[in-house]
Amino acid sequence: MPHTGLAGKPGRYPVLDALRAVAILLVLARHWAVASQATFGVVPGGPLAVLAANGWIGVDLFFVLSGFLIGSHFAGPHAAPFTRAAVIDFYRRRAFRTLPLYWGVILLCWLAAPWTLGAGYSSLSFATHLLFMQDYLGSDVMVTLWSLAVEEKFYLATPLLLFLLARTGTRSACIVLAVVFGGLCWSMQSSARSIAPGDYPAFFWAIRAPFHHAVLGILAGVLVAVEHGASSTRRAPRVLFLALSLPPLSLLTYRDWLTQGDWSTVCWIIALSSMLFALLVRCGLAVNAQLPSFGAARPLRYIARLSYALYLVHYPLIGPATKLCHALLGDMQQAPVPGSLLFLAIYGAMSWAAAWLLHVALEKPFLLLRDRAVATRLNAPSRTAR
Repeated sequence: MPHTGLAGKPGRYPVLDALRAVAILLVLARHWAVASQATFGVVPGGPLAVLAANGWIGVDLFFVLSGFLIGSHFAGPHAAPFTRAAVIDFYRRRAFRTLPLYWGVILLCWLAAPWTLGAGYSSLSFATHLLFMQDYLGSDVMVTLWSLAVEEKFYLATPLLLFLLARTGTRSACIVLAVVFGGLCWSMQSSARSIAPGDYPAFFWAIRAPFHHAVLGILAGVLVAVEHGASSTRRAPRVLFLALSLPPLSLLTYRDWLTQGDWSTVCWIIALSSMLFALLVRCGLAVNAQLPSFGAARPLRYIARLSYALYLVHYPLIGPATKLCHALLGDMQQAPVPGSLLFLAIYGAMSWAAAWLLHVALEKPFLLLRDRAVATRLNAPSRTAR
């Protein structure tokens, strides 16, 4: 058996790993851009700087990917039947995958609070995060954790939702999801009209973070799972995937959407990017049906494997990375472009190192425990029969 290391073996759809790597890189770029602008007054790179500023849309790509993977558990070509055992297995797998690392990071934040400048987390605050209510009640532990609350809430609804959709047929299920998607867009637009232009905190906590609006991208991913389950043999050339990558890339490099303060437009950008990402995922699946190795580049698999840990750990490292950058710059404090690039290198290296440690110490052991538990259950009938 060849040694695959951290990258692991390519999954059934390697293109999904490639897109997951892109998503986390966008999120990291966004927070680098914000911190660089605040610290050095510059984000070098021209169109790449705009791309970095719009990296927050990477969360919507994560949502689409999650929606597809969650939906595929019950709606894809390899879907499990709707039985009590299958539902329990779904929740067991999700728990092993998401909870240990998430709760471990929450615990680390709690333990580090006495030594963190300005951190005064209450027991209520940590209870809010442990129960995944920060998308509604706010987050003073780590603002990026709002998206985890959105996903965990959707896990609770997944079996019932997919059960109901399966009973309606593929075409009807797609229509239902499209109608719900449109209804959420309307709700977001209605809420956006009541928020003052430029008031980003109000927009974030009223529209961006709450589950009932943020679930937009996840539903787009579920729609892909439902449609893919009915046409998993569809094939597409690689050039089509590359062509479909151009619209979201153009969207991300055209303008820094958040700084415009036009929340109605931002809502349309979220909806449009979710649809474009869903289309890209569907095309990628069709490309993998024709080219199974498409998207299986080892560097992308490395990044994808650490993406969850990177997402959880990168944000608190912005402060330490900034301090280290200032210490290394010395007399070059007034050189904004070199300082910004040095900060990017330090921030990236620290995030990668911390994510790798969390993966090895916490995430990987629980994933192995999950796999052993699955193997034990699968082997149990044969042992009983003997």
